[in-house]
Amino acid sequence: MNIKEAEKLVRKHLSDQIGIQYHPDPPVTIYGFNPEENLLFSFSLFRPPMVGGSNYIAVSKATGEVRVLRMLGE
Repeated sequence: MNIKEAEKLVRKHLSDQIGIQYHPDPPVTIYGFNPEENLLFSFSLFRPPMVGGSNYIAVSKATGEVRVLRMLGE
């Protein structure tokens, strides 16, 4: 196995560890977020979704710009 093959395996493993969930409506008020203009997702890394705060990411419907919003909620 060479470095490129190993890197491909690592990327696959990491992508399998990312949990993503779409939210049609924000669960909390998010400053500067407009659900008419953006799609909202929560994500978790290396763990299943848990009760409490979550990390959120928004994608602009018009431009495809991705913004990491931060952890929101309790």
